[in-house]
Amino acid sequence: MNATVFGEPAPDTQTTDRTEQHGPLPPEERGRLAVDDRVVEKVAGHAVTFISDAAAAPRRVLGVKVGAARPDDAASVQAEVQGDMANVHVVIAVRWPKPVQKVADEVRERIRAEVTAITGVRVVHVDVEVVSLTLPDSSRRVI
Repeated sequence: MNATVFGEPAPDTQTTDRTEQHGPLPPEERGRLAVDDRVVEKVAGHAVTFISDAAAAPRRVLGVKVGAARPDDAASVQAEVQGDMANVHVVIAVRWPKPVQKVADEVRERIRAEVTAITGVRVVHVDVEVVSLTLPDSSRRVI
């Protein structure tokens, strides 16, 4: 007779015996976790918010900037995940007069760290596209 618990068949006694006698299955026999491109995009976009001199680029309508850079919003990101590796393209604004190369390097580092820590996917390449330089805060303006 087969026992049923909450509508599902009882565990196979062979599998239970194997686990008790030999320990858990090796990782290659347990299955795989696939991380969707959109998950990496969300994590990478949010990672940009941790960089004080970078922000999500201003929105565009028909190629024309509408509004200002959005420091509290996630940046626009496209990611391509293949297995456990990803390529990422991010579009940002950089605070004027900060060095663009330095800020882009910080963005790359933070995206790599956050995506790997949260998803386990290794980011092998990050393209950073800077489309805007934001104005300094009025309190920081030098005359």
